Amino acid sequence: STLMQDVLYPALARAFGKATETPGAHERLLGADWLSDAVFVDQSPIGKTARSNPASYVGAFDAMRALFADAAMAKERGYGAGMFSFNAGDGRCATCGGSGFEHVEMQFLSDVYLRCPDCDGRRFRAEILDVKIVRGDRQLSVADTLDLTVSEAVRLFAEDREVLFRLQPIVDVGLDYVRLGQPVPTLSGGEAQRLKLAGFLAQAAERPGQRVASKGTLYLFDEPTTGLHFDDIAKLMRALRKLLDAGHSVITIEHNLDVIRAADWVIDLGPEGGEAGGELVFAGTPEEIKLHPSSHTGKALTDYEVALGIALRAEEGRPLQAVVRAARAQSEEVIRIVNAREHNLKSMDVDIPRGKFSV
Repeated sequence: STLMQDVLYPALARAFGKATETPGAHERLLGADWLSDAVFVDQSPIGKTARSNPASYVGAFDAMRALFADAAMAKERGYGAGMFSFNAGDGRCATCGGSGFEHVEMQFLSDVYLRCPDCDGRRFRAEILDVKIVRGDRQLSVADTLDLTVSEAVRLFAEDREVLFRLQPIVDVGLDYVRLGQPVPTLSGGEAQRLKLAGFLAQAAERPGQRVASKGTLYLFDEPTTGLHFDDIAKLMRALRKLLDAGHSVITIEHNLDVIRAADWVIDLGPEGGEAGGELVFAGTPEEIKLHPSSHTGKALTDYEVALGIALRAEEGRPLQAVVRAARAQSEEVIRIVNAREHNLKSMDVDIPRGKFSV
């Protein structure tokens, strides 16, 4: 984290003329001329305004508004695409300004958000909601559309190529369960990070099948797999590969062994954490790091592959059977709590077997 957040990214940002904090101490930065830009993608909120949502973030809502403007009733009444915007124009609710709620500032407590009494949280004037489009087995107003989850929208708008094209990056990063109109400040840190990735995928997808002309962007991610299910991690990895296929580069701070195994290059810092770390232990491919005698990452990869049943080469002169026996012996270890005295615990020693279901 220190290397990427405090040294590498600020140094690259300065090289590209961006406003940034002073980079950490380093002698030189080489290779920045291979890149067109550098982007640090962390879990910070995307924005504080409740008007931003996943559909507008990837540009899908613009395509949807064009569909509503093309409806027969909209043409009859002279409604353009701007009438179906809740950010500007005459189509939004005049009482709440298109936000769907009223913001009440409290003197000493947290601010309160009350559903708009005029539009009932639907953001638009009643006559705008009269305009409906038929998709699948449903008649949808623009407010109904914003209430759809991404997966529902992909199913209903399967024939609308532009909408599908814009929503696909959200599906690719595993956020197909969020609602199109969900305010982005309500997303968790991990969801915000993946929505940012979807935004970058949407930009890359604007050149389908075409790699960047000359210089790609370097994307730096801070532990993007935190809190994700294995299936979501697989989706995330496929999304990162799409960035690579478009000619960009990716660096992640990561401890997940599946991600490390899938990497092209591993930079192992350590050997321990905190004051006992800060040195380059090894830099190379995942296959090479497994043969390193003192790398904790290499040992973890080896043990993980043994647990998965992946055949290993003999290492450090030991036959394969010895490696398997050592891994099995380690798997029989326990998680041990010694002399616990917190609250009402009275000097307890507890052994919890690893790899078991304990109650």
